[in-house]
Amino acid sequence: MPDLAIDCRTGVYLSDADEAWVLTPTSSGYRWRMLNGATGALGLDGGPSTLGWTEEQDGYVAELGDCGDTEIRFGPADAMERFQRVPLQITDTTFEHDGLTFSGHLVWPAEVERAPLVVHVHGSERWSAVRSDSMQYMLAAQGIASFVFDKRGTGQSEGRYTQDFHVLAGDARAALNEARRLAGDAAEIVGILGGSQGGWIGPLAASEADVDFVVALYGMAEGPLAEDRAEVIQSVARAGWGEAEQAKAGELADAAGVIMASGFREGFDEFDRLRRAYRNEPWYDDVEGEFTGDFLPHPSIGLRVVGPFRDVGTSWDYDPIPVLRGLDVRQLWMIAADDSEAPSAETARRLRSLQAEGRPIDLAVYPRADHGMIAIERGANGVVRETGYVQDYYRQVAGWIRDGDLTVARASGAEVTTAVLDRTD
Repeated sequence: MPDLAIDCRTGVYLSDADEAWVLTPTSSGYRWRMLNGATGALGLDGGPSTLGWTEEQDGYVAELGDCGDTEIRFGPADAMERFQRVPLQITDTTFEHDGLTFSGHLVWPAEVERAPLVVHVHGSERWSAVRSDSMQYMLAAQGIASFVFDKRGTGQSEGRYTQDFHVLAGDARAALNEARRLAGDAAEIVGILGGSQGGWIGPLAASEADVDFVVALYGMAEGPLAEDRAEVIQSVARAGWGEAEQAKAGELADAAGVIMASGFREGFDEFDRLRRAYRNEPWYDDVEGEFTGDFLPHPSIGLRVVGPFRDVGTSWDYDPIPVLRGLDVRQLWMIAADDSEAPSAETARRLRSLQAEGRPIDLAVYPRADHGMIAIERGANGVVRETGYVQDYYRQVAGWIRDGDLTVARASGAEVTTAVLDRTD
């Protein structure tokens, strides 16, 4: 359930210089964000801020006031600025689909009659997007409307949590219909935005819907089994092992994938054979991955018994390429070059191949960025500091939605390749 004592402060604030500042709840307080990608964490009562996702104080302080106050103060302790809350138009709603009631809301930017409208699709998170999603407010601060809903089995929506992409795509299309109903003629263009797992679900939903654009953030143009395999190989590579060891780790991932895709009914003999062959090799304990690393310590009988109880219906056999190849609407893919959860090299290669075929895909690959478009710094000892989002992340998303412009991404150091379209007409 929403915590009114916390949620009453959620929203967009503007400084006297019209600089946007967004506040959303976390499990232990708040996170603030700015359009340039700066972000930090605050306690329930504000106070000192910490840099990005580190525990280092960043020199900023927030005075949040009482619940319902329209003004906060934020900045360096000796030069704090006033930020006034922006009166967004938020319309709560419920809609029916597949025998379930879903909860969502339409967030309309202040003092804007007509605007682009974005329907947000979840990643794999199990919490309420309506309550916690920050992108809806970052876009509202830039004159773009959002429809956000709680995926089935989360927040205030009914149903059982699932990662069945086809089911979730159907839910997203139902949300799209509700968003159009609420916005009416005020929506200039309508599109779908999804991050992480939403990079699979968003395009799939769009493939059977009438939309103007799709935005995929830190998603993959490979299937879920390929994600695990890439994570496994990456974990071994980052531990300093060479191609031979990486190839062996890939064999383990392939065998674990057979087990997972079969619903824990098949593939155990081969997985056990490989475990016996490799368990004494020095790279073995460095294997991670989406699930392969978790499988390694457990006997097959344990996996057979426990595994099905952890099944959430993930579409392990999903191949996104036919869907992406068949989409005629413009797409933006923003991916992180150093993504530890969705390794991106093969995704970038596949998207560029689709671009060469003439598909309407724009691509921005950000160096020194991890999952979530989080800017990272790697120290000499290998320790990673997550200091914020990539430069002007939110400005680039909004700019592309409006007019397809990627100037901000280029200026931020991203490697940008754009759609190669036939303009002979």
